[in-house]
Amino acid sequence: MAIILGVGLSTESAAGDIAGLDAELGRFAEAGCDIAELSLQNMFVVAGGRLNLPELRAIEAVTRRHPLRYTAHGPLGTNFMDEAHIELHRAVCRAMIEAAGALGAIRLVIHGGVWSAPLADAELARLKRLEVESLAGLADHAARHGVTLALENLPPLPSIPHTHDAFALAAQVAAVNHPAVGATLDIGHAYMMATLRQQDLGETLAAMAPHIVHIHLQDQFGRLDTVRTWGKAEKLAYGTGDIHAPPGWGDTPFDTLLPALALKRDTTMIMELAGHFMHHAADAVAETKRLAGLIPV
Repeated sequence: MAIILGVGLSTESAAGDIAGLDAELGRFAEAGCDIAELSLQNMFVVAGGRLNLPELRAIEAVTRRHPLRYTAHGPLGTNFMDEAHIELHRAVCRAMIEAAGALGAIRLVIHGGVWSAPLADAELARLKRLEVESLAGLADHAARHGVTLALENLPPLPSIPHTHDAFALAAQVAAVNHPAVGATLDIGHAYMMATLRQQDLGETLAAMAPHIVHIHLQDQFGRLDTVRTWGKAEKLAYGTGDIHAPPGWGDTPFDTLLPALALKRDTTMIMELAGHFMHHAADAVAETKRLAGLIPV
């Protein structure tokens, strides 16, 4: 498993619940995690595009108590193709980089471009260039703080009408061409996008592989969110949408996909479980470590 630097789980503590975060990280360590992904999007570490030091220091005091390494997840709303708010997105991401660095997180997961309506090719290309310019402008700042920005592929959902598929996201990271900017592969998101666009899932993962620095594992069925359901249990029952279930609960072919995935050394891997599955954390960590061992060195 030398290719994988560490595996772990993503935090689900309620915003501002410092005691809950402390207990959660303790459970992660007991479950066998090497790393934990800090959900900075749920923490009050940035205010108005600048660091909120009192909250950051409180969280830092907690993270230092646990024998874990850390990655971090930035705001879900980050969108460097949102030209109307581009300077605000850049300022928030810059502060999130600083927060991640202060907490010892070596990756900061950020979301890829989103656009709300079909665009002409020339306009889409222009906004993609804006995203590349934004990432390139933040890359040196990330490197100074010991952080790698990891652009995540998103799923097709009603709330995300248009976003990069794996091929387009790989092209964006390649265009930035900076060692402090890589890709986060969410296999579940890729599964859904491959279903929508009738792509071969293995080929989409291979396109991202040269740029992957971080992986989000989660299980699901790759089905689009097209059935009217009430609540998360019904989504699981129907197997639709972005479920974030433990391995084995869906039909993602991990045992076929992962041995074919050529990754960089020191890639990090998180089992990104939805909170209602967290009582299966120990089993999920053990299975994540088994799956990490399938990746060729």
